[in-house]
Amino acid sequence: MSLFSKRLMKWREPKIKGMVTSKNILTAIGLILIVAIPFGFLSGNRKFSVSIYLLALAFMSVAVIGLALQSLLPGTLVQLKEDMIVRGARGTNSQRSAYKDIDCINFYRDCSYSWNQNRLVVNVHQRKVEGPNFISFLVVMKKESLRSVQTFAVPEDVKLEQVFQILRDRGVKVVELTLPA
Repeated sequence: MSLFSKRLMKWREPKIKGMVTSKNILTAIGLILIVAIPFGFLSGNRKFSVSIYLLALAFMSVAVIGLALQSLLPGTLVQLKEDMIVRGARGTNSQRSAYKDIDCINFYRDCSYSWNQNRLVVNVHQRKVEGPNFISFLVVMKKESLRSVQTFAVPEDVKLEQVFQILRDRGVKVVELTLPA
C-alpha cells in the first residue's frame, strides 16, 4: 500500500445528529465542576486553593469545548484510491484496506439514522424526509486487521454508480444485501 497513491474519489460521511445534546454538555460541565474540587486541595498547605481549582477547571474545560465543537465539524472523510480504501484523516487514526485484501463489500440502500430510547439505530431500506439518507457499505476482509475499514457510508448526493465502477475495476466483489421478508 502506497501512501501517495492517486485519489480516485472522495466524500464525507453523513453526520449523526442528536449525539451532542445540551443535556450531555451540561452533564459534562457539572462533572468537571465536581471532579475539579479535589485538585483545589493539592496546594500543599492542606487548605483549599481557589487558583489551583480554577486552573484544573481550565484544563478540564477543553473536553467540553471539544464535545461542543464535534457537532460543528464535518463527517469522516472516505477516499477511494488506486490501491486502497481510506477512511479518516491522514493521521494515525485513519483506517486503510487494500483492494487485494478485501473479500467482498456488501451494501444496503436507503439507510437513515434514528434514535430509539436514547440508542442510535441505523434504519435499513427506510428513507427519511429530514436528516441524512445514505448507502451503508460493509467491508468483508480476507484477513482481519485492526486498522482495516469495516464500514463506510455514502451520502445520497455522491454518484453511486461511479463508486461501484471504481470498486469493480479494482477486482472487488460488490453485493447488494436484502433483508428477509
